[in-house]
Amino acid sequence: MEKTLIDWKTDAWKNPDMVAWYHQRMVENRGTSRLKNQVEADLCERYVLGPRLLDVGIGTGRGSLPLARAGFEVTGVDSSQAMLDQTRKLAGDTPIQLRQGDLGDLKFADGEFDGVMSLNVLVHFPNWREILAEWHRVARPGGRILFDIHSQDHEDAACAAKGLPPRPEGLGEDYLGYMSRIRVADLVETVNRLGQRIEAVVPYAGIFAGGNINLWLKDTLAEGTRYDRLLSWLISDPALLAFALFLEQEVFAHLTTRVTGRMMVVLDNRPDVAGNLAWLERDERLNAALARGVYADIAGLVPAFDQDWQQRLNQHLDHPRNRVLLHFLLSAWREFPGRLDLASFLDERHAVTLEDWRRQDELDRLVTRIPRALAALPEVAGILNYKGVPLMGGQDYELTRNLLSKTFHAFD
Repeated sequence: MEKTLIDWKTDAWKNPDMVAWYHQRMVENRGTSRLKNQVEADLCERYVLGPRLLDVGIGTGRGSLPLARAGFEVTGVDSSQAMLDQTRKLAGDTPIQLRQGDLGDLKFADGEFDGVMSLNVLVHFPNWREILAEWHRVARPGGRILFDIHSQDHEDAACAAKGLPPRPEGLGEDYLGYMSRIRVADLVETVNRLGQRIEAVVPYAGIFAGGNINLWLKDTLAEGTRYDRLLSWLISDPALLAFALFLEQEVFAHLTTRVTGRMMVVLDNRPDVAGNLAWLERDERLNAALARGVYADIAGLVPAFDQDWQQRLNQHLDHPRNRVLLHFLLSAWREFPGRLDLASFLDERHAVTLEDWRRQDELDRLVTRIPRALAALPEVAGILNYKGVPLMGGQDYELTRNLLSKTFHAFD
């Protein structure tokens, strides 16, 4: 079954038309694609080691071509010749070595590269441990490995807290929908066995789906048409894009893999069992602090949330769309009233505005639920029905107006 999935995933990208579609989707300058590409490109630039860099599953080179242009000696491997042809075309005069091959059976010598990177690859395959062992082999001692993958810790925590049905962990028949998800405890066990050290595990995709939606946002204001419409402004609103990057890079990146559905894993190719266990222990303490909502505990583990950070947060919120984005995201946080009161980070003018919006949304939800609940009552449904035609729909607006103006005095 596992081999069938791998073959199916591999064959899907041998079609040049599929490759052209993929490239366009990856680089298109709209919606959350722009945000995702920027977050991942910045992580690659920050963490990769060179000069000899191997990009496994290079695709169309969106991760490593900028590094090649910056002077890295990039070698790219992909199972799809169509992908490699597209990369060669995009590279132009930039020096780059390209080879067709199997990402789990690399035809390179032990320790041939200073760094190994891979974007949007391991998320598709269940045999991530075996693949990581091969990448460990071709990276030199003291070299570095960087890859992204989805978080099973996120799935476990969010489904338990929100009462959502968990998705199957194992490989089923849904090849198209399969995504590999791992727990950080399993990651630590694997890297200790291979003789690697965790340099960083960076959670991201807290705002955008990234192939694996943030389950904390389900059934909140940060889900649905209004939220998608807001994110569509990322293409043309530089201030909104800057704020989204701030949230991804200076909020979610400092938290844990329970908070977002995707992570960038950065490993040094040298053993450090004690360091890895210490990293895991800190991760568990931060999860506990986030659950309790005790600011002193969180600040002790995440010193990045300092006065300078608060000042920059409030500067971003001077832009109207940024306040709307935070309002949507806070609707997910408020589902858990025992958590830290984030209003303590805000200037009074922003705290008052966001609290006012919260009350308005709460009132909106209440007054829209009342007509629906009334219409569901058998005695009301019988009255508001004429020859089989339900009439309640025509009364919703009038009833809602009366509730807002006469019962809740919302317009006083």
